[in-house]
Amino acid sequence: MGEIIIAPTGKRAIRFGICQRCLSTNVRTFTCHHGSCAYCRNCLYLGRVCRCDYLEERDIATPAETTELTMPFELAPAQTRVASQLLTWWDERKTGLVHAVCGAGKTEMTFPIIERVVNEGKRVLIVSPRRDVAIEWVERLEHAFTVPVTRRYGGGEKASIGMITVATAPLLMNLRHVFDYVLVDESDAFPFAFDVALWNTIRRAGRGVFLFITATPTMWQKTFPTIHLSRRYHGVDLPVPTLVKQSDERILDFCQRHISKPRLLFVPTKPDLERYEAQLRETGVTCRTVSADTEERLETLDWLQETKGVVLATSIWERGMTVRDVQVAVIESEHRLFTTRGLIQMAGRAGRKPDAPTGEVCFFYEERTFRQDQAIRAIKEANRR
Repeated sequence: MGEIIIAPTGKRAIRFGICQRCLSTNVRTFTCHHGSCAYCRNCLYLGRVCRCDYLEERDIATPAETTELTMPFELAPAQTRVASQLLTWWDERKTGLVHAVCGAGKTEMTFPIIERVVNEGKRVLIVSPRRDVAIEWVERLEHAFTVPVTRRYGGGEKASIGMITVATAPLLMNLRHVFDYVLVDESDAFPFAFDVALWNTIRRAGRGVFLFITATPTMWQKTFPTIHLSRRYHGVDLPVPTLVKQSDERILDFCQRHISKPRLLFVPTKPDLERYEAQLRETGVTCRTVSADTEERLETLDWLQETKGVVLATSIWERGMTVRDVQVAVIESEHRLFTTRGLIQMAGRAGRKPDAPTGEVCFFYEERTFRQDQAIRAIKEANRR
């Protein structure tokens, strides 16, 4: 168990057309110093591995240590119920699902189980779909626990594995049977939802006990034992989106109506960012844009909070971002890229803070779709539970 590395001896790196490091079949033929060969395209960023290479495992785990937990706030009764269930599942070594609404305080609910696992000498892995979400996990964990948190994502360290590790899935491809408890945050999000190889990677990195956490689980995740949390920790209902026929005037009115508050406008694609940014700037609205190509996303998040400005974003910000008192709009909400789960997550950006528990959510549309209605119905049902 440990990290899989290239070595002089061991087992072949590619066998039967399958890369033994990442379990991918995406191999290509090329010429190496041994002649005609094949290499894996899927994990090329970890260093080229070809059919004539050998792999072996090395232990990169740090010595076991215990931790102390300082909770950032007292858990609400509903959160305590979830935390107790997680401890029961761990004692029974069961995999489970936490189906909790956006802004329910899912991160803090997991702290008691993380403390229990670490103090039993076991290792915990938190897998995040995106680097932004991983950074937020690390910040909260470092404030709550006394053990160091290993960062295994872009910009983090990869030389060792501590008692608590936060990672994005691609940087787990060369690990095997290292973690005793694997927590998959936003387990339905891209790229998890579409990449079987990533699930194979996560499964192989762990030792059989997993916890899936999301507000919008997939059908196969619902087959696991499930605990529901339908209220946010501050107890206020989720903001219910309103459907508004789209026009340039109504989008501008939304921005001006909340001029003293942060405003987050989701658009379907990157070309739409430029188009709507130009429209807003023509009317005198200062705004910034965020997409997967934006490197300074954290700086833009701070700018939005501090200046009460306007940010146009693709779905890269539908999860893992919190801004106090933000007002949310989804432009072209009928677009095929906006799934029901995505619309629910976007609406969930509003009203997350206890000192600003409400907010407006607008679904601008040019045509009505089943996905819009389904998202609004799901939010209303959660408020009724």
